[in-house]
Amino acid sequence: MMTLRSTALLLILAACDGGGDGTDTSDTGGGATTRTFEYFINTTDVYTGDTTCNGTDMGQVDPAKQVMTSYNGEVHDFQSEDEVPEADIMFWLGDDITAAADSTLKADTSGAFTTEVPTCTPVAYGTFTPADWDQTVDTYEVHQVYGYEEDGVIDGEWINSVSQTTSKLIPGIIGIEWDTTTGIIAGTAYDCFENPIGNAQVYIHDGSGNIPATGEIFYFTDGDNGLPTNHDIASDASVDNGLWVAVNIPVGTWTAEMWGFDGTDYVLLGSTVLNIKAGSVNISNIYTGHDDGIAYPESCLLVQ
Repeated sequence: MMTLRSTALLLILAACDGGGDGTDTSDTGGGATTRTFEYFINTTDVYTGDTTCNGTDMGQVDPAKQVMTSYNGEVHDFQSEDEVPEADIMFWLGDDITAAADSTLKADTSGAFTTEVPTCTPVAYGTFTPADWDQTVDTYEVHQVYGYEEDGVIDGEWINSVSQTTSKLIPGIIGIEWDTTTGIIAGTAYDCFENPIGNAQVYIHDGSGNIPATGEIFYFTDGDNGLPTNHDIASDASVDNGLWVAVNIPVGTWTAEMWGFDGTDYVLLGSTVLNIKAGSVNISNIYTGHDDGIAYPESCLLVQ
């Protein structure tokens, strides 16, 4: 299972140290006349990465590998990777954060917890701390698939918690303000082998092609600064690291599509669907060849 941890935030911190004010000087529009598909998908830099699996059979899940398994995990800060003590945790075994949680628990003073999750089945989790702590923001990660374990135990897996400081750092470096009645999405664009795709771009809509009224998508350059830049600066796109962030995405269910230019046409490479809650940070990767953001480890698949 590939999860986005602190890479994007380390790039941002490098940007802070490396100079530049991060101010977006381009015309971000926002009106109905400018927020078209082309507003988001416009680079003519050819994407990089192995996408030969796109449009092919991605394999079938072995039902015998879908079993409840003990999970000994830890809550870690998304940026610093430090343990987050006494965080509240929720798991949704149906991968739907709009439903009632299937389990609610609390990490101990070292950030550790024990629960049970199904293997080879998409699940979602959320991490929280009391509002009066002013420590973290509600953090969600959906479409998580834990591989089959022969010994029946998952050990050493982290789940993420985003601090208040980090949640303000991303918009601050970009030069915009986060409206906390909306949400943030942070993710990576992956190829068939779960390596980052270069020059991919992300387009968000409601599943029927309707673009949200607010929300901007930014990418992280590969230069010394690692500075995020606006989506309509085509030469920067997602460059080679595949990292992207969407800020001020309205509450609701949205589809995030990953597109790449093959030298002639724009090609849809993959997509994911997620539900945004107000004031939350949502970690969601996009995998080539998958239209739901769910990538199953090889240990989950039937042997052909």
